[in-house]
Amino acid sequence: MNRRPVLIMGWIPRIVLPIARSLRRHGIAVDLVSFLPYRRIRSTAIREFRSIPRPDLDGGGFVEQLRRFIVERGHDMLVPTDDWMLTAVVEHYDSLADLLRVACPPPAITRQVLQKTETLRIAAECGIQVPKTLVVWSSSELHDQLGLLPFPWVVKPAWRETRPEKLKSCVLAATDEVIRRFPAGLNFSPPMLVQEHCSGVGVGLEALMHRGQSIALFQHRRLKEMPYTGGISVTAVADPLNENLIKHSLALLRALQWEGVAMVEFKISAEGRVVLMEVNGRYWGTIGLPISAGVDFPWYHWQVVHDEAPEVPTSYRVGAKWRSTVDYIWRLHTLVDLAQAGSSRARDVLWNDLRQLPWDFGWSVRDATFRAFDPFPFVREMSRATKHIFVDASVRISRALMRRLQFLHWNERWKKHQSAHDTNP
Repeated sequence: MNRRPVLIMGWIPRIVLPIARSLRRHGIAVDLVSFLPYRRIRSTAIREFRSIPRPDLDGGGFVEQLRRFIVERGHDMLVPTDDWMLTAVVEHYDSLADLLRVACPPPAITRQVLQKTETLRIAAECGIQVPKTLVVWSSSELHDQLGLLPFPWVVKPAWRETRPEKLKSCVLAATDEVIRRFPAGLNFSPPMLVQEHCSGVGVGLEALMHRGQSIALFQHRRLKEMPYTGGISVTAVADPLNENLIKHSLALLRALQWEGVAMVEFKISAEGRVVLMEVNGRYWGTIGLPISAGVDFPWYHWQVVHDEAPEVPTSYRVGAKWRSTVDYIWRLHTLVDLAQAGSSRARDVLWNDLRQLPWDFGWSVRDATFRAFDPFPFVREMSRATKHIFVDASVRISRALMRRLQFLHWNERWKKHQSAHDTNP
């Protein structure tokens, strides 16, 4: 069968590569397009990469060059793989949907997931517990919450835009942190969400939905995150499906009228409290884990989009582990910095990570991007990360030396001054 190529939109290697490799294994050629040209991904699974203009700077050029690439290379499916790309596709959906199959629901549905407040509202209507959440449009509104909402806070953009974010997600633990990170006079665009910090383990329930039915399901649990206080997955493990999480996830995805892949993220406390964090309406950062455990989401997704019936296994390899080596190194680097700055918690986490290194890098743990038959993407990621870390360390050492030299200089001047004073009382 002659299958037409697929076009992936993205720039994150640990998401793009597993999708491309999955489709390539099934004889489907894959091209890659991105409006972030500095993150070009080279892989044997990717036939061609093309950079296009950023839609927030040149919307017409974005559409024109993307359409030209689709027509030239004959793509029949477009797969956005992160929120930036998904937002861009939603904004120009009608200009693309006449050329090929767009692997996300129509804009009215997809925006419900991109706008976190709308996701939380619909989840609450489904009877799913959500964090206490406030929307603020300025730093003064944020400061007004001091004393009203107990710390720690999670502060993050209310929705994604196609331009780079000026203010990123963070966890704030005290008043001085709020004032330092968000000084008076700031206006937020988009607005920021202020949420209660929900302690517990991060668990993701992943689904492929088609006409209101789940075609494939998978569940993973985060073991380590970057930053260590909460963020992207660094290591994760395949868990058995939890019926309660399935019920909540499917109820929410059906209420959203979702079609395609999605990851519903929860926090589960030690007491068993289940709280919805968010819904990723596209492929997620740990997509390599279900594929290696036996649930090939990209292939099933392609089949569903092309009106084929996928043969989905009834079980997967529970206990399979996954690691993003580059993010692991960044996590260690950050922990070392924080430990040196005096954080006792970071020091404890660092020692625990170092003790677990032999197991986290064991032969059975699947790396996010490294494959022996296609090593270049991993090598490039590692070289980029080590370069940044080396530069950062060099800057820190240079600053420390400068401070030391300045101290010695002023100390010597002080001694000369004291000596002259003692000589001429």
